[in-house]
Amino acid sequence: MATEYKVTTTLLMLTAAVLANGAAGLLYAWSLFILPIEGALSLNRADLGLISSVALVSFTLGVLVVPIIMSRIGRLYAAILAFALMAGGHLLFGISASWITLVLGYGLGFGVGSGLAYGFALSLAASLPAGIRALSIGLSLGAFALSGIVLPVVLGNWISTTAPGTAFLRIGIATLVVGALCTTALVGAAGVVRDSGKTALPPSEPISIDKPFLILSLILFLICFTGLAVVSQATAIAAAAGIAAAGYATTALTVGYLAGSLIGAPFAEQSGERNTLLLLSIFTFLGLLAMITQSQVLLFIGSILTGLTLGGVGSIMPVLLGLRYGATNISRLFGRMIIGYGLAGLIAPGIAGMLFESAQSYTPMLVLCVAMAALSLTAGLVLGKLAIKQKY
Repeated sequence: MATEYKVTTTLLMLTAAVLANGAAGLLYAWSLFILPIEGALSLNRADLGLISSVALVSFTLGVLVVPIIMSRIGRLYAAILAFALMAGGHLLFGISASWITLVLGYGLGFGVGSGLAYGFALSLAASLPAGIRALSIGLSLGAFALSGIVLPVVLGNWISTTAPGTAFLRIGIATLVVGALCTTALVGAAGVVRDSGKTALPPSEPISIDKPFLILSLILFLICFTGLAVVSQATAIAAAAGIAAAGYATTALTVGYLAGSLIGAPFAEQSGERNTLLLLSIFTFLGLLAMITQSQVLLFIGSILTGLTLGGVGSIMPVLLGLRYGATNISRLFGRMIIGYGLAGLIAPGIAGMLFESAQSYTPMLVLCVAMAALSLTAGLVLGKLAIKQKY
């Protein structure tokens, strides 16, 4: 009976994690609303760009604080809070559409809520038994990436023909439904854990920030910077290379991103820290060099590799943190590390745009990214000399 409980608990917790990250993936649907909201509210692109920046910063904040919130109120209420903010942010704008409600509702409310959901999902996956932990992390973070692929395809036409307020209202209601399913799964899992009298992991112990953590954080920032810089300009880079269907470059990036999210964590567990980080940096380096050639075939290969490493780094790092500091510290430490992602998201697109405007070519931007990939490779080699003292 104990085995049956363990399997049931695992399935319920993994379901809750996938549902939470699937809802958080609505963050990727923002670009679909730019034109409808621009027309409905007479806003300019700068105003709408600010909304995206606020949401990204809020998302990072949510991931950062969720371990503290869960330690105070528990996972169940943290999940309820996350879905309340994600749904409430959409409902606020749906009820009263304005720039202010867009900033407060979507930018702050949904942004923080999606970060809480992401961190909550990672915490659930990281707390599962060691034999399936990496796979669970990959599936959980893969749901976040998959949501970013599926939602634009499924919702794209509907959003373009629906009033923004109405669309936000219905998405808010749908998010509440997903939240109800997520919390139901979590309640079921909690009941099984009480019956079995066991939890997968012991309480976490405080871990101070040390040199290996800082190096890992630097690598995350460097890989995210290169990936987000390319993502922000992908279609334009392809068009500059003379590719007629330039939008396929974004598709290639997205496919690579999904693959990296799904396989990154299991790969890191099997390959270890040194090999994983070396391949992560080498793939990024080769992908960028391929894009510099402006060969149409190589550009698509480079896009897939760049997407692969951008998606992979978010899936890989939690496993590597577990290897060094123990699985109980994954969520809290990754919450601090994710600041690098937020910083990269804020500055990479702007720097990429400025370099293009200055040179009227994407070569300087790609060369800068190649240099960052080389620095990431060097950082990985340095880290490989620092012994791992903790077991995953």
